Amino acid sequence: MRIKKFTASNYSIALQKVKQELGEDALILGTRSIKPPSPVAGRRVATRVEITAAVEYASPVVEPEVQIPDEFENKPLPENGDADLKSLIFSLLSQTDKAQSMGLEPHQFDTFSHLVESGLDEKLASKILKKALEQNSKQTTDPDKESLKVMNLMKKVLPCKGEIDLSAYGPKIVAFVGPTGVGKTTTVAKIAAEYALRRDKKVAMISLDTYRLGAVDQLRIYGEIMEVPVEVAAGKEELRQIIARHEDKDLILIDTTGRSHQDKDYSRQLKEVFDAVGGVETHLVLSVTAQEKLFAATYRQFSSMGLDRVLFTKLDEGLNFGSLFNFTVRNRLPISYFTSGQQVPEDLEAARPERVISLIFN
Repeated sequence: MRIKKFTASNYSIALQKVKQELGEDALILGTRSIKPPSPVAGRRVATRVEITAAVEYASPVVEPEVQIPDEFENKPLPENGDADLKSLIFSLLSQTDKAQSMGLEPHQFDTFSHLVESGLDEKLASKILKKALEQNSKQTTDPDKESLKVMNLMKKVLPCKGEIDLSAYGPKIVAFVGPTGVGKTTTVAKIAAEYALRRDKKVAMISLDTYRLGAVDQLRIYGEIMEVPVEVAAGKEELRQIIARHEDKDLILIDTTGRSHQDKDYSRQLKEVFDAVGGVETHLVLSVTAQEKLFAATYRQFSSMGLDRVLFTKLDEGLNFGSLFNFTVRNRLPISYFTSGQQVPEDLEAARPERVISLIFN
């Protein structure tokens, strides 16, 4: 872990320095005002502020090289052999061979290869291509036209809800859950800034993150800059009281502790807290830099509490985006927002199907 102190004339400038040097995942460990050594005009005045921040660097994981046993060489795919062996041999086929084995037409091979290389599941890509072929009476052998047909179909099946809809009767309460390191706190600040500064709505932020050192301080700094109230709740009774105090707000955003997907009990605890309040819209926050297996594990962890939306962060760091399509279509969980970069609130965008398709097709 790297720890560093940043000083500036105000918290806004100091926080920008933290972001520029340590990145968006930096943790705020503490803040303080630095007073001059002697009184100014008869009193001591804070002329500088200091933020202590840290960032943890994960050790790179080296994947072992997969060795294919010699006995697999030049042997045909077994008719009734072991399923795992069939899966292994299928994985070694070229994309063209896979497309052909799935019954696709030759003019669809290029589109299939592109989808798979972009991270789309092979079976899902095959289903989309077959459906596109069925739904179009005018058959074409032009790969470019084939891609256009597929893009239009993918737009139709991809669920996107976009921005948060405010309620006409009392505050809209939205909670953000997910694993550690995906940027939930910064995302909460971005959405708060969007509604408070750009739309002139009354917003409050609440943190349930009493576990991570400095998380509340980080949210409070954002709140101070935006002039948005920030509260901390340690349990369901405190949360209920805080929400009651802010019943005049248009939007209440709840930040939660990031936990490992192996912590099966955490979602049950959160569900009890949210059920005590009632009417909480829950957004699952995932980073596009994570492996798709982590998407699935995190979804299993939180699905029992009832998820309403999914929000993807760090689009600017993603290498391929087919996993977004896979996850959303499989779980029928609408996408609300994307985030990219460190600017608040500029690097926030409401999700649209066209945006996802453009990412997949470059």
